Order: sequence, then C-alpha cells, then structure tokens
Amino acid sequence: MDSQNSKSTSNDSRCVFFNTDSEDYRCVVILTVKRATGTFSLVGCIFMLLVIWLLRRYHSLAQKMILSLTVAAFFDSVAYVMGDSHPEGSLCDFQACWLTYFDWSALAWVCLITVNLYLNLVQEISTNRYEKLYHLMAWGVPLVMASLPLLKGYYGPAGAWCWITDDHVAWRFGM
Repeated sequence: MDSQNSKSTSNDSRCVFFNTDSEDYRCVVILTVKRATGTFSLVGCIFMLLVIWLLRRYHSLAQKMILSLTVAAFFDSVAYVMGDSHPEGSLCDFQACWLTYFDWSALAWVCLITVNLYLNLVQEISTNRYEKLYHLMAWGVPLVMASLPLLKGYYGPAGAWCWITDDHVAWRFGM
C-alpha cells in the first residue's frame, strides 16, 4: 500500500491533470510524444544548421532570417526534450520561461519571414534595412512576453511540464 501511495505521489507531481492510478498511462503517452517530437525537431534543426554552415548560406537577409528561425526552433526543441518530470522551484521556472521565450521567438521569425516575403514579392520593397528591426522584434518581444509571468511568479508545474500554473489560466490564453 505504501509503495502504491508513493507511486501515486510521484505521478501527482508529474501530471496533475490525470488520475493517479497506476493503470492510467495518459501522462506517460503525452510525455513520450513530447520528447519524441522534440527529438525529431532537434535532429532537423541540427541538419539545417549543418547545411547552412556547409553551404555558407547566411549572407542575404532571407537566409539570415531562416538561420535565426532555425536557431530559435533548435532551442525550442531543447525545451521539449528536457526531462520527463518537472522539477520544483527555480529550475521549473527556468524551463517554463525557456519554453515560452523560444516558442514566441520561433513564431515571431515565421511571421517576420512572411512579412518580409510579402514586402519583397508583392510590394517590391527592399527590406535589407529592416534587419535590425526584425531581430529586435523576434528576440526582444518574446523576451518581454516570457518575462512577464516570470516576474509575476506565475510559472510552475502545469500538467506534464512546467509552464503557467493552473491558478493563472487567463495568462495561458494571453501568452
């Protein structure tokens, strides 16, 4: 009975949304899928970085933007590959902040690449002068977005990993 209670308690800390029965495998499935997709993404990013480096494809603005997106996706993948059970305290806050920052950064690079393509192809505007602005937007805005919950203390265990806690659900929708 004690071993069953300790198992239940350890499962409680890992995946709070599901029943803590030893027969309940949903949390394990979620964590396995998270780590597997993160690993595939990590391998893809390493391949992309290797190709960019080998072919020296980082001179034009579009190539630099793709390189930046790949770097953001690489570090985002690292967040998804991180341990299958979340720690408590500062390490959990770090994981949550890391995940939020690089999710937003990857999204920002995708949006900015789309805007850049529109400006180049439809409006026929040269966008080389926007490079610094693009970097400021794609790295700076996500930093603000990830820092707000950190400064408010809203990060912590949130289901199968660390993110914004259940007590601050509205922030999840805002983030």
